[in-house]
Amino acid sequence: MDSISEQILNNIKNRAVPSYLYAYPTRGAYQTQADIDIFDIWKLENNYTKDVINLYIHFPFCRYKCEYCNLYSIACSDIAIQDKYTDGLVKQIESYHDVIASRKIKTIFIGGGTPMLMSSKNFLKIIDALNSASSNWKSELEEFCIEASPDSIVQASQTEQLSCLLDNGINRINVGIQSFREVDIKNMGRNYSENIGITAIRIMQEKKVHNASADLIAGLSRQTIEDWIFSVKEMVILRPNTINIHPLRVRPDSILGQNRNNIKNPSSDYYDWYEVARQIILNYGYHQETNIRFTNLDEDGYRQQYYQFRSYPILGIGAGARSYTNVADYIIGGGYPSKLSQIDSYIERARNGGVKIEKAYLMTDEERLRRLLVLNLYSFDVDIVHAKFGTRFDDLFNDTLNTLIDHGLVKKEGHIYSLTSDGFKYRDIISWGFVSKEVKRLDDIFYNSIQFV
Repeated sequence: MDSISEQILNNIKNRAVPSYLYAYPTRGAYQTQADIDIFDIWKLENNYTKDVINLYIHFPFCRYKCEYCNLYSIACSDIAIQDKYTDGLVKQIESYHDVIASRKIKTIFIGGGTPMLMSSKNFLKIIDALNSASSNWKSELEEFCIEASPDSIVQASQTEQLSCLLDNGINRINVGIQSFREVDIKNMGRNYSENIGITAIRIMQEKKVHNASADLIAGLSRQTIEDWIFSVKEMVILRPNTINIHPLRVRPDSILGQNRNNIKNPSSDYYDWYEVARQIILNYGYHQETNIRFTNLDEDGYRQQYYQFRSYPILGIGAGARSYTNVADYIIGGGYPSKLSQIDSYIERARNGGVKIEKAYLMTDEERLRRLLVLNLYSFDVDIVHAKFGTRFDDLFNDTLNTLIDHGLVKKEGHIYSLTSDGFKYRDIISWGFVSKEVKRLDDIFYNSIQFV
């Protein structure tokens, strides 16, 4: 048995719960690379992809900061700052005119933060900037997504804001419900009742949002399996189009994680909670797309991730936004910990056309192959691998995947490997097995460097 297979099988035996790999390489692996030019990266990207681009636009402002959150976001309701920040986004979009105009925009994701708090005026500024960058983007777009908290949806529905978003192309809203138990909601640092989550989903349905997507978190502080089952059952009865389930992980770059005693990896009991949730969701007519995502739609429940996993580029706009290309992954305008001074610095740089890469990870052929392996074990097409790389990297996956077939975790049909039901459950263990030693080393350095209070 090869060493990767042995490591994967041992971690499954020990019921380890590693972090969800939604990108490769990980954010923690990015290193300072001040000599890399953004536009040189996008010129070189033409050697790998030419026709498609996806946009990620970051809105880092929230009404409150959830205690477990380690995303680049700040609790700030100052409209003047948000106005200036949006002007910075517009300037940055304008600076990428040639990059955007030469490709078809397939997906746009406005993330955060809580971008549902964005004013209609500022959202329309972004729409105008996109119109200037690409005259046909609306006809070519497959998904236009915005993130929201339950209370921000309710608030937006009481003004013209939600209608403005939907009238201008938003067709997927991803709402972080996390729990329908009020005690869980309070423990997260949110100040609203459990009924707000129910109301938010019903509003999306009344507004006929094409893909109403909702998240739940398992393992919140003092949450019991009975609480978890209650939330899962409440969710499927409401029937949003897409349901996402996540185990709670408290990182050192979160409010809770700043106290070393609060650092928390998910309990091995998560797999029991996962199986209960999966069965409930499947029984309500959903089908499983990934280890965390279930949908009742005929197409993918998250189109931007579909393209990202298949190595189509994402251009990041805004402070703390990450870009993913076949040349380098990089982040601009923000880092840990999130500060208003970083937002001010981004605004100034964007205004003067001086936005620069903060950190990056330069890709090699081996890392490009590992990206396909790590992210696409739901459907790993060997023919695509051979078209890109020939057979020179077959030793990275052949023996391991065949061993996983023998253990009922992977199956092969023709030239496509895919996960079995048990493989879905242990997807993150399996995927981490294919992460390079260098990415793991740099990721460890990043998290070990964070200072505790």
